Amino acid sequence: MIRHEPVQVYLYQLVHGRKKGPIAALLLAVLRFMSFVYGLGVDVKLGLYRTGLLKQHKLDCRVISLGNITVGGTGKTPTAQRLAAIIRDMGYRVVILNRGYRANWRGNVGLVSDGRRIYMSVNEAGDEAYLLAKNLPGVAVVIGKNRNVTGDYAVASLKADFIILDDGYQHWQLARDLDIVLIDGTNVFGNNFLLPRGTLREPLTHLSRADAFLLTRVDQATDNARDIIRETLSRYNDQALVVESVHSPRCFIEIEDWYKGVRPETVALETIRGKKVLPFSALGNPTSFEQSIGAFGADVVEAVRYPDHHDYTMAEMQRVMQRAVDSNAYALVTTEKDAVKIPSEFIHSDRPLPVYVIGIEVQFVDGYQELMDLIKTVAVRGGKQ
Repeated sequence: MIRHEPVQVYLYQLVHGRKKGPIAALLLAVLRFMSFVYGLGVDVKLGLYRTGLLKQHKLDCRVISLGNITVGGTGKTPTAQRLAAIIRDMGYRVVILNRGYRANWRGNVGLVSDGRRIYMSVNEAGDEAYLLAKNLPGVAVVIGKNRNVTGDYAVASLKADFIILDDGYQHWQLARDLDIVLIDGTNVFGNNFLLPRGTLREPLTHLSRADAFLLTRVDQATDNARDIIRETLSRYNDQALVVESVHSPRCFIEIEDWYKGVRPETVALETIRGKKVLPFSALGNPTSFEQSIGAFGADVVEAVRYPDHHDYTMAEMQRVMQRAVDSNAYALVTTEKDAVKIPSEFIHSDRPLPVYVIGIEVQFVDGYQELMDLIKTVAVRGGKQ
C-alpha cells in the first residue's frame, strides 16, 4: 500500500490507540487538553445562537442541511446528489451550496453550474462541487465559504425554491428548515473524542438539533454497530426520524467514456469476478470502497490510498498503473470523486490496462417514505404545491 503524508497517518494511528510509549502518552495528553478547549468553544458559540445573541440569516426559500458530526467520509456528496435529484423531479428549482473545499477559485460567489452549463473546471471548483454539477443536470451548484452570501445569490439570481446546504450541520449562521445528519454505519462515531483528540466535530449531545438521521452504508455495517448507533441516537434525540441507506454500485464505466460524458458502453459489475484488480482512491473512508470491490468477487491485489481530495499527477498515475501491471491485474478501479482529479493526458494515453470508474447510487432501504413526507412538509411550508 502506498502511504502519503506520514504525519497525518501517525496522528490517525495515535488517536485510535495504535501508538504506544511515553511520547504517545504525552501527545495524547496535549490533544485531550486541546479537545477540551475546542469543545468549550463549540458550546459557547452554539449557545450564542440558541439565545439569540448571534442571529441566524434566513433565506426566502426552503433550506435542507446535510452534514455530519464527525470528520471523514460519510457519503454526503452522493446523498446530496440523490436528494437534489428527488426534489428536482418534484418540480422545484434546486441549488446546492458547497464550500468548494480545495477549490482554486477565489471569491465570494462561484457559479459552478446553473443547471444547464458547467462554468468551472474541477481544479477551479473542487472535486465534490464539480462532481455534483456533472451528475445533476437541472440543478445549480454554487461554491463559497460564506453560505449567507451564496444563499442570497441562489435566491436572487437562480430563483431557488430549495437549497441543499452541503456539509452544513456546523454552519449555524444560516437558518435551515431541515437538518439531516449522516452517520457512517462502518465507522459509527469515530473514536468518541472531540477534535483534535478524536474525530468528533461536536459533542454527541449536539445530536439533539437534528430533524433526521441518515445511516449510510448499513449493508457493510455489523448488526452490533447498527444497534449501537440507534441506541446512541435515541439517547440524545428520540424525536428525529432515522433512515437507513446503502451505496449501491450500478456498473463500471471505462474512464475515457466517463470523462467524455457518454455512457453507452457500461461494463457489468460481474466482469471483475475472479479477476485481479487494483483499486485506488483518495477518500475519507477508502475501506468501504475497497470492501465493495471485494464483494463483487474480485481478487484485490493491492489497495492504493491517497489523502482525501488528493490531486493526482501524471507521474503518480503512471506509477499506479505500473503497480497494476506488475501485479498482473486485469484492471484498475476507482470512484467518480477520484476520476475528476485524474489528469486528462493520462486518461487519453495509450494505457496497458483499463481504468474502471464505479457508478454509485444512494438507495434508501428503511424510512424512505417518511423522509419524503418530511421533505414534502417542508415544501408545503414554503408555499409551493
